[in-house]
Amino acid sequence: MPWSRNSAAAACGFSGIIRSAIMASATDPILEELRLRYLRGGSGSARQRFTTRANNLWRLAQGSNAAVLKKIHHGGTHSRKQLGNQFDYLFSKASAIFGNMVEHDPERRTLSREERKTIAGDWEDAWTGDPKNGHTTHLLLSFPADVAPHRALQVAEIWAAEMFQSGMHVADEWAYIAALHTDRSHPHVHIVINNRGLEHDSWFYMAKGHAFDVLTMKERMVEIAAEQGLYLDSASRIERGKLTYGPSRVELERALREGREVREVPLQGPAVRDALAQIRENVATLQLFSSMARQSREAELAARIEAVAQRLARGGIIQSTEEFMQAQDVQTRGDLGRYYDAWLDRVETGIRQLPQSEQGEMRREFYAAASDVARELGDDRGAALMQRPAREALHRSQIDDSAITRDGTTREIGHDGIVEIRDRISAAAKSSGLDPATVQNRMGQGAANAWQERDWTRQDIQAVAESRGLNLADDRDRGEAAGLVESFYAKAAELLDRSFEPRREHDRLLRTLQTMAQTVKQDGQVAFQSDDHAGRFAKDLHQRYGDELMARLAKGDDRALALDIPDPAQRRDIARAITAAAEQHESMGMSLKQVQEAQARLQDLNADEGRREAHRSQAPDREHRDRER
Repeated sequence: MPWSRNSAAAACGFSGIIRSAIMASATDPILEELRLRYLRGGSGSARQRFTTRANNLWRLAQGSNAAVLKKIHHGGTHSRKQLGNQFDYLFSKASAIFGNMVEHDPERRTLSREERKTIAGDWEDAWTGDPKNGHTTHLLLSFPADVAPHRALQVAEIWAAEMFQSGMHVADEWAYIAALHTDRSHPHVHIVINNRGLEHDSWFYMAKGHAFDVLTMKERMVEIAAEQGLYLDSASRIERGKLTYGPSRVELERALREGREVREVPLQGPAVRDALAQIRENVATLQLFSSMARQSREAELAARIEAVAQRLARGGIIQSTEEFMQAQDVQTRGDLGRYYDAWLDRVETGIRQLPQSEQGEMRREFYAAASDVARELGDDRGAALMQRPAREALHRSQIDDSAITRDGTTREIGHDGIVEIRDRISAAAKSSGLDPATVQNRMGQGAANAWQERDWTRQDIQAVAESRGLNLADDRDRGEAAGLVESFYAKAAELLDRSFEPRREHDRLLRTLQTMAQTVKQDGQVAFQSDDHAGRFAKDLHQRYGDELMARLAKGDDRALALDIPDPAQRRDIARAITAAAEQHESMGMSLKQVQEAQARLQDLNADEGRREAHRSQAPDREHRDRER
């Protein structure tokens, strides 16, 4: 019996290259999200999924406090003298100092007059020209009164280092110096930045739509505060329901001198119309949040959010509160993105508890609604992923007790074939560093859409990193973790693809096995033309059914063949044929002792099946006799 290779191996190799490219494109966005997350300390969100407005309303509804970030008007300095005077103000009231122009010392409270002069002189020496807004920028970060000064200092230090030293937002670094003031009821931090970049001479400026947009910078301050367990928001006056212009610094100082309330000027004309339209949108968004909370069976939270929505609808104002929230709640319930993900998980868990026949339609309806919610909150990317099917074979397939379903098509392969698939995928998952139980649980349902697939892929990269001791903050380790996950997905896809859609080259393999089985039945033996032919055939068997095929057959385990041959009797005939060929050719990879063991065990299996068949055939006669009695 001749056996030779064809071009199928080359085709399979090209398919593997294509699959690797697809998987790389699937994991690249996730790796970028993880990179940004770990650059930001590991606990923050990689990117802002929802709009700043949605995040602020979510925080406001649960009683957050406002964070303040301001660029001081006319705060830029034009000369060494002006800068020196500004330093005198900053450090005369300082409770703590930090920045890349001073040595790190947690106990240090101020700079000496000589140190201030030296810094001012060094900065001025590099100045050229006379920019309209000065050579420096003066920022103010203000925190609620209930925030301890040391915690405000911690958030401000992390924020300033990211903005002006890390190069994360603009590829440059700026000299800056900062002072914490606690002379008022709320702690606040003054930061003075030299506008001329240290590395690439980039000019520091703040503008809408630029990397240094005041709203974006303030939102990042809020995120860092959340990472440190502080619950703040960056809400605007309109988001709080205030239909007035903010008071000027002159009005604030005058009210303080006169001992009266600050006077605020009402919005006028188009400004008030636009504000009222935005408030109506905000009320609708809050009602959406309340609905999510009710679906999550959090009645108290739902009622609280609904009350805030009604207050805004009546023209009321959402006041800052000083209620305490546990750090864990800040990271979970206080984070809109995490709460939204938890909401999806809870609903998905409920759907899985429904009868199998009802799950598909319910899941489609739910994700259509969830997609609308995501889009309403500003996550267009997430909304699109929820309407897109999963791409990877492992996530597109649903595996039950005897069949595989993919893209609406079902293929019956029998119980033994399913067990074989599950066992081999579990083994591949374990060798990659994944939990086989988690993978098995997913295989029963498949990913509902590309959004869930992305979430599973991210979880797998993190799980592999943890099991292998890899640091996701490191580029090389992060790439290694992703590579292991991609390799596992590729192995699972190869197995599922071959099981679900047998290729022509595998049909040839099956035809040869069937011919061998018929030959053994007729002649009692089977042999190839040479040991080389037998060796090539054995290699194809191993590639198709696994390297352990011969060892498993020696133990009487023929389930590896169940992927293509679900009928147990036919499978045993083919197993005997393989064993018979191995008896004639050592190149098949089975020793004579293993051949004898396999033949004995397969004969025992045949005898057991014969007894079971006889028992089944006698059952009607027994029932007939029992009825006659």
